[in-house]
Amino acid sequence: MAIAVVVAAGLVEGVALGSAQAWPLGRWLSSLQRGRYVLATVLVAGLGWAGASAPAVLTGDGGGDAPPLSLVLIGAAGLGLVLGPLLGLAQAVALRGATPHPWRWVSANAAAWPPAMCLIFLGASLPGESWPVAWLLLTGAVTGAAAGAALGLVTGWFLPSLTGAPPHNRLVLDVLASPFRGRLDSRLVGLSVHGRTSGRRYRFPVQYAVDSHGLVVVPGHAERKSWWTNLRIPGTPVSVLWGGDWEPGAADLLRPGDPGYDEALTTYTRRWPRLHLPAGQPVVRIRYAGPPLGNP
Repeated sequence: MAIAVVVAAGLVEGVALGSAQAWPLGRWLSSLQRGRYVLATVLVAGLGWAGASAPAVLTGDGGGDAPPLSLVLIGAAGLGLVLGPLLGLAQAVALRGATPHPWRWVSANAAAWPPAMCLIFLGASLPGESWPVAWLLLTGAVTGAAAGAALGLVTGWFLPSLTGAPPHNRLVLDVLASPFRGRLDSRLVGLSVHGRTSGRRYRFPVQYAVDSHGLVVVPGHAERKSWWTNLRIPGTPVSVLWGGDWEPGAADLLRPGDPGYDEALTTYTRRWPRLHLPAGQPVVRIRYAGPPLGNP
């Protein structure tokens, strides 16, 4: 009966978690098969939770002293670091076909589950033997809400990365837009470009150099990227993130032989002398309308 109880509880937990996540994900990704996503969640989260709970339920109270809370939280974080990526991997398989970057969901769960598990174990360690049932239920509800909020905030931050910029790019942009950017914007700026065909906005951090004509940006490994191909029309509108704000600009794509190409390339290589650029490297010149930029 004890085994049946923990398995049933795990299945309920898996169905609840999978359904709660599949609803907003389905609105974000219209082609998501929600049933497959819930099934993947049940198989990993539900049965994993049951498997982790079974030993404690079957052995009961051994009468020994409880481990210190610090050790409990370390173990909870470690459990989250193990189960989070496993759950993310199973859910990423279910996300295939619904998003161009399903495997980024593995990182989302790896980041989200350690704090969530710490909150769950912290809440579970609070009740004493003399606590009334009402207090136990209230503690469980508050713990579940706090852990769910932590899980939702972290995975929600990763959600746009399933269809857009990778998480590390978005993190750098968030720092550049914050008051805590320090001197990061002396090396990097954010660049916003609209796709000519898709109409989508692409935002990402780039290294830059500055001269009297404006801002110079080089698309590294240009053969692997396409954002710069949207700038073939001279004076294409772009936006630049510097000093915490997005400011308008106009970009020109320069190729070898174009007027101003050699000067722009020289500006960039002087700023970044250790960078080796291939022959025929495209260069982007941006006439920037915001506050003055300066190389360190």
